[in-house]
Amino acid sequence: MGLMDILLQAGGGSVMDMVAKQAGINPDQAEELIKNVGSAMFGQVKGRVESPKVDSTGLEDLLQDSKFANMLEKPETHLQNPRMKDEGNDILSYITGSKEVSREVASEVAQKSGFDTSLIKSLLPMLAPLVIGALSKGVASDDVPVNMKPSRESDSGLMGMLDFDNDGSIIDDVAGMAMKYIF
Repeated sequence: MGLMDILLQAGGGSVMDMVAKQAGINPDQAEELIKNVGSAMFGQVKGRVESPKVDSTGLEDLLQDSKFANMLEKPETHLQNPRMKDEGNDILSYITGSKEVSREVASEVAQKSGFDTSLIKSLLPMLAPLVIGALSKGVASDDVPVNMKPSRESDSGLMGMLDFDNDGSIIDDVAGMAMKYIF
């Protein structure tokens, strides 16, 4: 199962209903929105992990925290917690590196998807814990220990998961988005 599938199937698909309700859109539009936002965040993680200039230790710590993978089972329970927005913003800072980059990601997703930038900005902290949960669950399902910086020849751990086209490089999978905002 791919990372996007894990994200979309969170809570048996209830994450789509939650996004639809918050955004005032139908579930099909919510699915498309989640795909766009999720792809952008996965791209950010890939760029941060691949870059030798970025310390991705915080991401490794988040991935080892099983609460995010567990959150995928009943996301509505966790996301209704008033503290989750603050925690989502903290997680988002690990994914993007800064508020400015988060804003740029929201703007880029808005341009590509046609959704309003302010809507996407409001969804980023909501979806950030679920993105980390999907990554954590994806690594765990492969029975591979989390290793943020395996050798370039390695096809294991997070780097292997993030190489969607299995060519040994994750940079080309970022679709130009993640690296654009890191530096």
